[in-house]
This record gives sequence, structure tokens and C-alpha cells, in this order.
Amino acid sequence: MLEYTNIDMMEKNQDEAPENMSAWKLFKTYVLPNKNAWFVSFVDTFVYTVRFGMLTWLPIYLLQVKGFTKAEMAVAFLFFEWAAIPSTIFAGVISDKFFKGYRMPPAIISMILIFFCIIGYWKSESLATTTIFAAIVGCLIYIPQFLASVQTMEIVPSYAVGSAVGLRGFMSYVVGASIGTSLFGVAVDHIGWDGGFYILFAAVILCILFCLLTHHGAKQLHKESLERRKEKDAVSASPSLSH
Repeated sequence: MLEYTNIDMMEKNQDEAPENMSAWKLFKTYVLPNKNAWFVSFVDTFVYTVRFGMLTWLPIYLLQVKGFTKAEMAVAFLFFEWAAIPSTIFAGVISDKFFKGYRMPPAIISMILIFFCIIGYWKSESLATTTIFAAIVGCLIYIPQFLASVQTMEIVPSYAVGSAVGLRGFMSYVVGASIGTSLFGVAVDHIGWDGGFYILFAAVILCILFCLLTHHGAKQLHKESLERRKEKDAVSASPSLSH
């Protein structure tokens, strides 16, 4: 793996948990005030909004608005979940090989593509194009979700990772899934199906925003790691220099 991961993860693996600190104390001390933990949690929150919005409501949209048969609707969503397999396999490799260990750039690219694919899904009339757009969204939506998991392990001390993952899970399943299911339904009832799509677009934009904030935080942590490493090297070298 590349320099970013080597330095930061090596330091994290050397972290020692404070003695006599309860799980709640760890959470309150190292996760709640950690803005990066919140940023990556919101990334996952809005990913889940898009994911559950697509899974829950858009098949109904195909039946009611597009006039698809149940068989055609099933075909359109056949590849939504299966398309995730190759994307998650390559997401981590791509972030290591092409983005120097930074996790959010591939997530940002994925969400931008998802934005345009949702437009295509919204406006397409044929079974073929609808299936293609659904498959692309299914392929891409798990990339930011997977990379958010990896990023969480890299932005908090190793002994607080479980607490940070718990925060991210709560935000994803409770907040994100609720927006994608309940709020989407409310929007459809009061505004029409366009209102549901507006929620998806807003979720994608907010996800990209928090990806950018998370990326900035990761870069800052990397910079601080490099500075600490240089200081340690300078201290280690100083006795030999004095001789």
C-alpha cells in the first residue's frame, strides 16, 4: 500500500487504549467530538438514503408511472444488487493504486456518476435503458459505502474504531434509511414522484459535500502524521548530531 496508509495505519496500530476508560467514555472522548467521524457518518447516511430510496420506491415508480409490467420491473432491478460485487472488490484497490490511499475521491466520482444515472433512470422510457441505469447505480452505490467503512478505521484511534463504526451504523440505518423510505414517501404524497427524485438528488449532493469534508480531514491527519514522524526522526537523530 502507498505512503498515506503505511504511515497513518502504522501509527494507529501503536495506539494504546487509555486504562480504566469505559466504552461510553471512549465514545464521548474520541468519537463524539471528532468531526471526521461525523463527516464519514454523514457520507454513509446519504448513501443509504439513495440506496433505500431506489430499492424501496423506484420499483413502484416503474409500475405506476412508467407502466412497466411486474416482469419488466423485476428485470430492471435484476442487476441492482448483483452489480455491487465487482465494484466493492475493486474500490479499495483503486483507492490504493490511483489515489495514494485516500478513500474519498473514488466515492466522489461514484456519486457524481450516480447523480446523472438517476436523471437517466427518471427520464428513460425503455426497459433496456432503465435496466442499464439501475445496474450502474447498483454498481456504484456500494463504493462510497465500502470506502466509508475503510475510512472510519483510518480517522479515529484504533481503540475507538468500534464506537465510530457504531455511530456510522446508527446514522446510516436510522437516519439515512428513514429519509430514503419514509421521507421519500411523504414527498411523493405531497409533491408527486418528482419530489422523491429531488430527495435523491439532494442526498447525492450532500453525500459529495461530506465526502469532500472527509477527504480534507484525512489529508489533514496525514499531514499531522508526517510532521510527527519528522519530529521523531529529528529527536532520534539529535544525539548523534551532538557527537
